[in-house]
Amino acid sequence: MNPDMLLESVAVLTGILCVWLNVRQNIWTWPTAIISSILFGIVFFEARLYTTMLLQGLFIGISVYGWKSWLTGGPGGGILFVTRLRQITGLTLLLLTLVGTTGLALALNYITASDYPILEGLTTTLSVIASWMAARKILESWVIWIVTDTIYVGLYLATGLYLTLLLYLLYLGLATAGFIAWRDSYRNNTILREAT
Repeated sequence: MNPDMLLESVAVLTGILCVWLNVRQNIWTWPTAIISSILFGIVFFEARLYTTMLLQGLFIGISVYGWKSWLTGGPGGGILFVTRLRQITGLTLLLLTLVGTTGLALALNYITASDYPILEGLTTTLSVIASWMAARKILESWVIWIVTDTIYVGLYLATGLYLTLLLYLLYLGLATAGFIAWRDSYRNNTILREAT
């Protein structure tokens, strides 16, 4: 196995573990995400997917934030529970998606040799938003991941990153499972809060 394939393989395995832990709301998702992001940053640099590479740096920062948030971001500084997206937050995130996608696509078009500036801009923006939402345990983060992962599948098919493509197909399944698990957790926590 050549070194590039080995690196991509390890990145894929840590990525799978990270999402699986996230579905289970396991705090170890965050340090695993940091390791995975470092490895994927290298893979994407070599594939000339520059914003996707830079996104890994943002993921590291969001992972540190998520780690702290999950431990102390809940009521009274306690554990954070799954919540729903508020309408004003959703509208703000939609506006950020439009601005972020446009800005990144324009920058990529003029600064880099990116072959897919609009798709990279969109997936990068959506990934940052979904990661922030997951760090806050917002249920709808999984819907954003389903959309984003679907776009990434096409991007990785076009760029020949077949192991990463398989990873993102798996991510689609995990995102669906994550939505179901977090929805059930939200319902259970709502019932418990209403009972007390």
